[in-house]
Amino acid sequence: MSETVLERPWISKRKFALALALCFVVAFSSGYAIQNVILPRSVSRVRGGANVFVTIETPMGIMDVPIHNVITDIGEQQAATRFRTGASYTALEYISIGNATADSSLTQLTTEYAREQGTVSSLWTYNGDSAFNCTKKFTFTETVTLNCAGWHWASSGDNNMYACANFDQTTFQNNWNLTITWIGVFDGN
Repeated sequence: MSETVLERPWISKRKFALALALCFVVAFSSGYAIQNVILPRSVSRVRGGANVFVTIETPMGIMDVPIHNVITDIGEQQAATRFRTGASYTALEYISIGNATADSSLTQLTTEYAREQGTVSSLWTYNGDSAFNCTKKFTFTETVTLNCAGWHWASSGDNNMYACANFDQTTFQNNWNLTITWIGVFDGN
């Protein structure tokens, strides 16, 4: 009896490619990030609906996680007042990190670890609408566990958080980095 030799003992290239594509779809739809992948900071990043990008840099790799924010009640009031009056206001240029459950009723993070001035980009156009970025990179010098970021119009204090966003609770170690990029898109149409 002769032995039959299979040319493709495991799986065809087409089936493998389809299975791999399905794995990526499941991973991304489940909210998992893939290490060592950094998405370019461009207009295309906004298309998924996310407007906050959390980048975690560790010795094991880099994760870039897109998330949604919650605009706070005081943030809505502040925006309405800014559009209605001619008073002078400070920019949304401060990012805080700490712990909280993102909710529209928050006026600051429940526990704030740090708040620092971010780098604000020039206005750019997304789908005919005005947009800008605010980015801040935090480098840790101790072990700290965090799960939330806030976007503020003041360098300190309460009652000045425009929006907040939760990310997966992460314990950061010495020399790890956390970069928060907030994208504000203003669509009046």
